[in-house]
Amino acid sequence: MNLEIDQSPIYCRSDKDFDAVYPLKIRKLSSRHWTPVEMAKRAVDFLVDDSETRVLDIGSGVGKFCLVAAAYSRGHFTGVEQRGSLVRLSQKIATRFHLERVKFIHDNIKNINFENFNSFYFFNAFEENLDHTDKIDDSSPIDVALYESYCRYLYEQFETAPSGTKVVTYCTSSYIIPENYLLVKTGTKGKLKFWKKRH
Repeated sequence: MNLEIDQSPIYCRSDKDFDAVYPLKIRKLSSRHWTPVEMAKRAVDFLVDDSETRVLDIGSGVGKFCLVAAAYSRGHFTGVEQRGSLVRLSQKIATRFHLERVKFIHDNIKNINFENFNSFYFFNAFEENLDHTDKIDDSSPIDVALYESYCRYLYEQFETAPSGTKVVTYCTSSYIIPENYLLVKTGTKGKLKFWKKRH
């Protein structure tokens, strides 16, 4: 894969320029599956308070949110993704751009300790168990029960998180957000939602 593109900061790129670091197949999925650069920057502005902020990207795909976020802010970013090939690709790009405050984990979200993080980003990663339109690959079956299980797990993790926990959801219904979270603001015609757990 050719990563020799211009040297402007990774977070300053247009989506077209940013996506050029990916193979063609990955690029074609960008508009449906990967967070736009501007959306990532807006999410980070809300999620990151200081250099101690630890953000988990739930279902990080090819790592686009975490890569932009790590270049754009002072926080620390971890992406968890079930597809090993996408994790390796994300790691390769992070190395290429010398991004040290980002890491990617090849694992199932149910194996991740949410207590290690104080902010969360979620771009509807579970939808692939309901809809195979423009699917990433054949590894995720249509499985409503699995979808509901993941959503319930996420809800439970957010529900037990400490007060002050921040969550940004993109193109996601509010069903995964417990009632003890305040919807602070919305953006992009309601697609981007900013939540904070009440004290």
